[in-house]
Amino acid sequence: MQAGDFQEAMRRFQQEFASQLPARLLEARQLLAACRQAPADDDRLRELHRCVHKLAGTAGTFGMPEVSRDARAIEDDLDQLLLRPGRNAAAFDAAGGMLDALARRAPAP
Repeated sequence: MQAGDFQEAMRRFQQEFASQLPARLLEARQLLAACRQAPADDDRLRELHRCVHKLAGTAGTFGMPEVSRDARAIEDDLDQLLLRPGRNAAAFDAAGGMLDALARRAPAP
């Protein structure tokens, strides 16, 4: 593969990821809502964590460092929530605010 071919392939991957970003953010919001409904459910929280972790890694791979950085901040917050016993719905407010901010700053597809 030549350099130009690689760059073109990477550009297409970036565009595809950008087009999928709204759906990925919606999935994260839905998982966050599920966590708020059952705040003590570690399995739900881990599922949200996995979703945000994948978003952070994929965004970094495809040249969206701001999205990756923001998703990693959410991931760090969720790591702390996993360690906290007796969580309530309000414990997810910070993650929700960060997710909303990420969605506002995310590049349009």
